[in-house]
Amino acid sequence: MTNQEMRRIRDQYGVSLFKINYKSGVHYGIIEDFFGGKTDELSEKDRERIEKVLAAELKKK
Repeated sequence: MTNQEMRRIRDQYGVSLFKINYKSGVHYGIIEDFFGGKTDELSEKDRERIEKVLAAELKKK
């Protein structure tokens, strides 16, 4: 998943940053910076965890 796809899914489905933090275990500050556009850098492990949460949200909708 690209950065733009991840941000679009989050915006489109209204997934809260807290929910992503809670379900992925990725530090809230990292999630906030990434989805706020302050940075495009994510570690491979963090990216995989966030992608899993967003993929689960897609399946729900």
